[in-house]
Amino acid sequence: MESKDLRVVECYDLPENPDLNTVYKMLPKNPDEAFYKERTDRNIGWITPEEQQIVKNSVVGVAGCGGIGAQLAEKFLRLGVGEIRIADIELFDISNINRQFGATRSNVGKPKAFATAKMLREVSDDFTLVIYPHGICSEIIESFVPGCNVICDEIEFWAVDARIILYRCARTMGVPVINCNTVGFRTFLFLFTPTSSTMEELLGFTLEEAIEISQSIRRRTATKEMIKRVMDSVIRGLIPEVPPYEVSDPTGKYPTLTYRRLFEEGRASIIATNPPMAAGFVSGRALLHLIRNSGVKRPIEEMPEMPGYIYLDAATVQAKIMKGKWW
Repeated sequence: MESKDLRVVECYDLPENPDLNTVYKMLPKNPDEAFYKERTDRNIGWITPEEQQIVKNSVVGVAGCGGIGAQLAEKFLRLGVGEIRIADIELFDISNINRQFGATRSNVGKPKAFATAKMLREVSDDFTLVIYPHGICSEIIESFVPGCNVICDEIEFWAVDARIILYRCARTMGVPVINCNTVGFRTFLFLFTPTSSTMEELLGFTLEEAIEISQSIRRRTATKEMIKRVMDSVIRGLIPEVPPYEVSDPTGKYPTLTYRRLFEEGRASIIATNPPMAAGFVSGRALLHLIRNSGVKRPIEEMPEMPGYIYLDAATVQAKIMKGKWW
């Protein structure tokens, strides 16, 4: 089910100058069974060969190719997922280099989706990679979501419209979405399903409100009140417990330095060490979700549906599974 105006091109390699208005479906260039078996061999033992085949037959969507998202795509590739879909509309900037998989000096100014795709294909070219340089939007959503076994939401902080568009379609299509973020040395994980609480409930926006306010932020015409409303709704909804080690704002105008930077500069503070931990955490949980019906019994903790969540913190050496509404 695709938009009639959506242009999808099947290929084995990206063209030298890929079109930002085109979805590229990169087919397996070297689908060698022996190579696949060898490159995923070290997975066997913690998962069975039969479960590895489940992984190979799976489709995983990654919305956002930033600090966690691109590393998630890499982890899914190394796990042996057969089809990976990535979506991102942004270009790399210099500040991305501290944490993002595809961010290099030579990639500054280049589209994240295409640069990430090229790096993924250097890891291996025996899988299907679908690239959405439009990012998550209404024009591509009915192409991105259907067929996915699970989607990971790593959409940019301010894009509340894209986030609600993704979750509404996934809920309709029965596709689970895992949201994972990075907060200091902590990461939160949320599972959304057709029966869980919704992203609209979490953020307190209707889709129409989200579109209007997000467009204002992108056009740089948003008022301070609009910016604060988005900030506070995302923080309240996706950071249910603020870490105790935040640095105070030296000016005294705001509660913390991270809050001041977000409000005045529009930049979220992200320590370089945390996205890799978060990516490992969420990709591990996604793997367990993919093989949950394999028949192999494992004494593991299940992910609670929203409004429950899990968090890990490397600084306080804490882990929690929480249930119940907090916002």
